[in-house]
Amino acid sequence: MSERRKAGAEVTHPTSGNSALSNEVAQEPAHVRAAAAHPNPYPFYSRLVAGAPIYREGPTGPWIAVSAAAVNAVLTSPLCLTRPAGNPVPEPMAGTPVAEIFSRLVRMNDGEIHCPLKSTVASALEGLSDRRVADLTKNLATDLAATIGPEMDDERLTRFIYTLPAEVIMSLLGIPAVSFAEVAGWMGDYGTAAASAVTGVPPVSSDIMSAGAESSAMLLRLFRDLFEAPSDDDGSLFGALARQAARSGKPDAEMVIANGIGLMAQGFAGTAALIGSTLVALARHPDVLAAVRGDRTLLGQAVHEVLRHDPITHSTLRFVDKGGIVAGQPMLAGDMIIVTLAAASRDPALNPDPDRFDIFRENRKYLEFGTGVHACPSVQLATTIAEVALNHLLERGVGLNGLEKRVSYRPSAHVRMPVFNA
Repeated sequence: MSERRKAGAEVTHPTSGNSALSNEVAQEPAHVRAAAAHPNPYPFYSRLVAGAPIYREGPTGPWIAVSAAAVNAVLTSPLCLTRPAGNPVPEPMAGTPVAEIFSRLVRMNDGEIHCPLKSTVASALEGLSDRRVADLTKNLATDLAATIGPEMDDERLTRFIYTLPAEVIMSLLGIPAVSFAEVAGWMGDYGTAAASAVTGVPPVSSDIMSAGAESSAMLLRLFRDLFEAPSDDDGSLFGALARQAARSGKPDAEMVIANGIGLMAQGFAGTAALIGSTLVALARHPDVLAAVRGDRTLLGQAVHEVLRHDPITHSTLRFVDKGGIVAGQPMLAGDMIIVTLAAASRDPALNPDPDRFDIFRENRKYLEFGTGVHACPSVQLATTIAEVALNHLLERGVGLNGLEKRVSYRPSAHVRMPVFNA
């Protein structure tokens, strides 16, 4: 092992004296925050994984965890928080309805509040029947496809894959169908404002934050009404979340309301992106497409291999609460760590021959849903919706020929969201 790898020293691209490599590097993302939207960030990730397992971008920049071991160490370290201590919300959203939602999300809280909150959300999700989710997705896909016609062109296909998961999750939460379009619009404004405030992508602007605040206020009003409305026999996911909280005595109403909204925030774009990325993988691998066409039960394996090979969540953030050793490195309170989940899932120490797309891969491991106390509990919900949606699109004869050449990715510092362009 090299001294650089042992020490976790600052990594620079090894281009000196090698013009071919220099040209290759020039086509790579400028840094890990540009990787999720890059056409092919994986050679870049591979070079990072081959170097230091965790390194710092310059003397005062963030730490970057790239190897599977370093990523696991950061995500499970008791020294690391999801938000900086004493700064629960980014300054651009402070004092706004955006912060009222953001600051109460289970994934944005640590310590005493986190465990009962996480347990409440996980229990509500565990109560969902896979058959119920699959049947609902199939019915909504049928109606939506009849309206949109996703097989007709790339724009309609993109619209279908981003609309369907939103409708499924809103329906599960108990939001009436007549409100789907309006609520989805509010969620878009909230998500844009939150991403802008946290990552700077898109750049913070008064228009973005104002729209986010207005839409967040509408979401809070809607979910407060839903919170007061459920009866004992309410079958909605949000009703289950509220009842679970009432039985445990924690969390309070505002926490329940915010995390009902949070289920939409995480489920909308992430599940849609998983559907789109699986379509890209099938287009890129005709042998896999042929196998799936012949046996639709293989779709599940294809989806899970996409989560490993071309995941949706490329990175997440952690903040050091107090000085100590994290992933083998001495760190100070307040240090930020960019945890590159996508690089770690391509680490050969985690998955042999990691660049090969193999739906029959044995002992597949990936970090899309994280690990440790903040591991996301919605894997079954997301993969079920994706599999049913993909099966429906194949049944409708959506053309995949050349689709991998017509994909681009929405600007984002952390999430890979495909868009198809004719």
